[in-house]
Amino acid sequence: MGIVLPMTPVAPTLRERQAQQVREAVLDAVLEQLETRDVDDVVMADVAAAAGVSLRTLYRYFPDRSALLSAVGEHVVASLGLPVDIGGPEQISASFGDAAKRLAERPQLVRALVRTTAGRAARSGVRAQRVEAIADALEPLTAAVDPDTGRWATAVITHLCGAASWVLIADETGLEDADAQAAVAWAIDTLVQVLDSSAGGRGTSRRGPRSRPPT
Repeated sequence: MGIVLPMTPVAPTLRERQAQQVREAVLDAVLEQLETRDVDDVVMADVAAAAGVSLRTLYRYFPDRSALLSAVGEHVVASLGLPVDIGGPEQISASFGDAAKRLAERPQLVRALVRTTAGRAARSGVRAQRVEAIADALEPLTAAVDPDTGRWATAVITHLCGAASWVLIADETGLEDADAQAAVAWAIDTLVQVLDSSAGGRGTSRRGPRSRPPT
C-alpha cells in the first residue's frame, strides 16, 4: 500500500471570507441590540441597518427571523466558548458552573437571552442540545431507579442547568450572580448525589456538594 499523505487544508476564498464577515456583523448587531437596547424582539430592517448591510443582503444570509435567531444562539455558544456536551453525572455541575461563569461576563446579554422573546428564541435551539446532553449524562443513574424518579430528577436538574435558574434567583433574591450560581451548583450536586444513592452508587464519584461553582 502506498503512503497516504495528509490533506492540506484549503484556505477560504475571498468570497467566503467576506460572507463570514457579513454573517458575523449581522449576528453581532443582534447581540448588541439585545444587550444595549430595551427590546423584546428584533426587527429585520433594524438589524440590517445596524450591521451596515441592505435588507436584501440580510435575507440572502438569513431567509427569515427564525433562521437569524437560531444562528444568534449558535454564535453565543461559539463566541463565549460555552460547553454543550457532558461526560457523566459527576460533571454536570462543573459544566453548569463553566457556562454560567462565561455568560456572567455579559450580564445584560444573558438577561436578555432569558427574559426577551428574541432571546428565548435564540436560546431554544442550543438549549435543546443541552437538554439532551444532560439527559444522556444522567442516564447511568436514571436507568437504575424507578421511571418516575428518573423523569423527575432529570427535569429538575435540567431546569437548574439553564441560565434562567441563576439569573432569576439573583434578580429575585438580591444575591450576586456568583452566589446565585453557587447556590444552583450546590442544588445540582445535591440532587445528583441523592439520585446516585437511589441508584446504588452507580456512575458518580463519592463526594459532597461543592459550595461554589468552579473558577
